Amino acid sequence: MRFSADDVVMRVHLNLQQVSTADEALRAWLPLVSELQPMAVQFEAAHPDGLRQGFLADLLVSFPLMGNAAVGGETVRDWMFSTVAPFAERLGLDPSAFEFDDDGAGGVLSPKADSVVCGDTPYGAYLLLVKIGMDPLVPGGEEADCTGSGGDL
Repeated sequence: MRFSADDVVMRVHLNLQQVSTADEALRAWLPLVSELQPMAVQFEAAHPDGLRQGFLADLLVSFPLMGNAAVGGETVRDWMFSTVAPFAERLGLDPSAFEFDDDGAGGVLSPKADSVVCGDTPYGAYLLLVKIGMDPLVPGGEEADCTGSGGDL
């Protein structure tokens, strides 16, 4: 996917442990998905031997960068945070825990260490990855082309 340099692109990771069926999980997430209208959504059951239980979702959302960094002496970092903070609060995450990347064009937000595993925020939000102008999980902006057989993996 292509994004503008003025887009704040976020990956939202959700985990509902208290539901027992995929139908329950999808119904619980439907209001959030309808509100955000994500560009991509992935739902799956947590692996039975994994760290998480229940059901997982990954949403790819994009918001316009709030404002213009050239105005008022504020930086791109300030404008990005002004976009991330209300969204993080909407998910039940504490925006003050947001950690910027070294370049200031992205970052990570997760709950306190003790709640990362349990996902006790609304909708089970446990991780928010942010990057300006690109998918945080594909930092080069393009899907990587792998030509090998994968035998070395």
